[in-house]
Amino acid sequence: MTRRKIAQAALLPLALPLLATPAPAATRPSDDPANYLHPTAYLDFGHPHVREAAGDIAGQGMSDADAARAIFRFVRDEIAFGFSGGFWNNTASEVLRSGRGYCNTKSTLFVALLRARGIPARQVFVDIRTSVLHGIISPGTPYVDHSYSEVHLDGAWRATDAYITDPDLFAAAQPRILREGRVMGYGVHATGSNDWDGESPSFAQFNMLDERPISTRTFGVFDDVGDFYTRADAPWNRLNMLARTAFGVLAGGANARADAIRRDR
Repeated sequence: MTRRKIAQAALLPLALPLLATPAPAATRPSDDPANYLHPTAYLDFGHPHVREAAGDIAGQGMSDADAARAIFRFVRDEIAFGFSGGFWNNTASEVLRSGRGYCNTKSTLFVALLRARGIPARQVFVDIRTSVLHGIISPGTPYVDHSYSEVHLDGAWRATDAYITDPDLFAAAQPRILREGRVMGYGVHATGSNDWDGESPSFAQFNMLDERPISTRTFGVFDDVGDFYTRADAPWNRLNMLARTAFGVLAGGANARADAIRRDR
C-alpha cells in the first residue's frame, strides 16, 4: 500500500461518527468588542514575530480601518493557500513562519495580527461543502469545518474570509470553476471575491451572499481553533494522532495541485 493510500485510509474513520443528525446552531457569545482583544494559545500575538509583523504591516499612524485592510492584504497575498503537516493545529506564529495556510489557519493569523494592532476580531466556525476543495484535496467527508473572521470597525462587526485564497490561485481557479459549471472548487466560490473594503461582507469561500446552499451548520464563535476542536459538538475534522500524521502525507500533494492551478492561467 502506498503512503498516499495509507493516509487516505487513516482519514476515512473520521467520517463514521458524523452520520448523526447535526446539532443545533451554537449560541453566539457577547458582541462586546472588548472580549476579542486578548491572546490565546493559538492567537499568540505576543510572539515577537507576530507582533513585529503587525507593526510593520499597520503602523500606529494608520486608522483602524486602514490597518485592517493592510493586514487583510498581507494575509491574502503573503500566505499562500495550502496546508501544513499540522492541518488546523498551527498557532499564528507558526502560520506566519510557514507562509502557507487554509481557512482555519489563515483566519488564525488574520485575527491575531488584528488583535496585535488593538483591533477586536474573532473567528466564526461553520461547515462548508467539501466541494470547495475539489481539485486540491479530498478530505473524505461531505462537509469540512470552516472559519471566517469578523472584525469590529466603526461600531459594527464586519465579516470576511476573502483573505483565504491568494490572488494567483484565485485568478486561475475562479474562471476554471465557472467554465466547469461548479458552485465551488479549487479553493474558491464561483461568485466569491478575494478583495475586502473593510465595510461590506466579502467571501472567497463561504459566500453567504450567494443564495445557493453550501452549509448546514453554524457552530458559532470560539476563542480560537483549538477551543473549537475541544468544545464543538461533532465537528467534521477533529483529527486524532494517526489522522494528523496521515494528513501530513497528503498536504504535500494538495499544495502541489494548488501550485499547478496557479501556473495554469
